[in-house]
Amino acid sequence: MIKVMTILMLTPFFCHAEETGKPFISKPFMKFGRGMVNIISSPLELPNQMYILSDHAKENSNYGIETASAAIEGVFMGMVYAFWRLGAGTYDLFTFPIPEYESCLITPIYFTISYKEYYEKEEKGEPEGKPDIETSTF
Repeated sequence: MIKVMTILMLTPFFCHAEETGKPFISKPFMKFGRGMVNIISSPLELPNQMYILSDHAKENSNYGIETASAAIEGVFMGMVYAFWRLGAGTYDLFTFPIPEYESCLITPIYFTISYKEYYEKEEKGEPEGKPDIETSTF
């Protein structure tokens, strides 16, 4: 049993990860911390999503009913994000010795109250050059 625990504790030191400028020794602990934060903050997603969606509807609408319906939608989206954040945190917590330190299963990585972080993804433009398929009517 002691041998297994020693191997698990030393695994991060023998694995190789991509260089991102942070010390190699801190990467598994950052993943462990990210997992703990996501597990602890997962129940906060329910009121957070209600607030985010109703606030966004309030800014973009003149009708109060849209704000109320966005708050109701926020209940369901909050449950989805809460379970998703709980699952991502659990995954990070149990796999922190494995060398994939930079990836996370949820975006945004940490709990935030920004509509843009949750719902507005960067749109990628079409690649320049000739498309693979011709779109001709003839």
